[in-house]
Amino acid sequence: MTAMQPTPVTPKMPAADWLSTYVTPSLTAAASYKIDTPPVSVKLDQNESPWDLPTAIKEKVVARLLERPWNRYPSPFSDDLADQIARHAGVTPGTVLLGPGSNYLIALLLSVFGKGYGRQNSGRVVIARPSFPLYESQCQYEGIPYTPWELDADLEYDVAKLPPLSRGSMVVFASPNNPVGNTLPKAVLEELLTKHPDTLFVADEAYFEYAAEPYTSLLAAHANLILLRTFSKTMGSAGVRIGYLLGHANYLNLLRKVRVPYLLNHFATACIEVLLNDPETKAHLRQIQGNAVAQRQVMFERLQTLQDRLGMKVKNSAANFLLLRWPTTAAAEVVYAALIKAGILVRNVSGGPGLAGCLRLTLGNEQENAALIAALERL
Repeated sequence: MTAMQPTPVTPKMPAADWLSTYVTPSLTAAASYKIDTPPVSVKLDQNESPWDLPTAIKEKVVARLLERPWNRYPSPFSDDLADQIARHAGVTPGTVLLGPGSNYLIALLLSVFGKGYGRQNSGRVVIARPSFPLYESQCQYEGIPYTPWELDADLEYDVAKLPPLSRGSMVVFASPNNPVGNTLPKAVLEELLTKHPDTLFVADEAYFEYAAEPYTSLLAAHANLILLRTFSKTMGSAGVRIGYLLGHANYLNLLRKVRVPYLLNHFATACIEVLLNDPETKAHLRQIQGNAVAQRQVMFERLQTLQDRLGMKVKNSAANFLLLRWPTTAAAEVVYAALIKAGILVRNVSGGPGLAGCLRLTLGNEQENAALIAALERL
């Protein structure tokens, strides 16, 4: 006898005025994070590595995973793996905190260090703009007031535009910066850290492997610096969800109080072990990093030859993507729609502050990049 399916239960809608008593007004007003997902054959919209890990490397991860007792929780905070990452990053053990992707850690940092502003001290939260939209969105979700640090007309960092920083301020920025591709020179950051010792600087280095000047060495002399990094880009593991931050143990101890345990499952920890320790895997990762940098130069030069024809400007980048800028958002959206029709998805960022008329192109493999150029040449 076949069991009858239960009648689905639809939860009753709460009254809006009642629900609003439980959340900050800024959360109700904030827009949800949105990603376009039309069906395409060439996906160049999320800054992923176009080179998947080879099957032989995946099998090494699976072998480790099969040895784990799935009925048991993983390590609460994966401290042993955090120390392995510390050695890989060139910092001392005890100064790395792991999370399920750097997005989670961005939210954690703002939740812990951003909520006291305007109450416990006279400092302010400053967010680079345009930059990764999650910084501003998370402040809106949490009800954290913030002040933008606007890039200049060429979409570069300008210290003269940095808002005044009183004691207890917090500055969040990315270098290389997504979606622009610009960087804050290491020497300039060092000057800021020295000039503002009572301001916490949070540098998102999700794309640091593609750039020339990582900030790691600045941690030794400046207590007011935290670095964010990820395995999703150069490490080719966006689907695994591993992020980490570098900073003094005093920061980590506070963050641990809010960070829930057991966030990294057996699969993620097995991947970290292989990515960090397996010689074949490390050789593969070095190769794809070199491939990405080489493709960036090729694509930048090819797109420069199309600037006049397409009526746009291509901005050079220190990451694995390039930004194209049209005079109007309408002109950019025509190109965006035409590329989707051709089976190619890029990121339409023209709705972001300071990004009117902009599309961001992730660097693909040679075949994907050739398909993109061919599609643009047909416009």
